Amino acid sequence: MAARSSEHRKAIALAKIREGYGCELCSSKLDIHGHHILDYSFGGEATPENILVVCKVCHDKVHAGEITVDTYDYRK
Repeated sequence: MAARSSEHRKAIALAKIREGYGCELCSSKLDIHGHHILDYSFGGEATPENILVVCKVCHDKVHAGEITVDTYDYRK
C-alpha cells in the first residue's frame, strides 16, 4: 500500500483524538487505526468525519466482511 498523504495522516490523527484513542467498535485502546467510512477509492474524503477509529482486530474484521460498517455520504 502506498504511503498516505499528510492530509490523510492528519484526518486520522484528528479522528483518533476525537475518539480518545479508543476503538469505536470495541473500545480497545491497542493498535488503533483509521478506516474510511466512505472508501477513498469511491471518493471518500480524507477528513475526520469520514474516519472510523478502530483497533487492528476490528479493522481486520471490517476488511474480512465480519463486521459491516454502514456507509453514508456525509458530504453536502
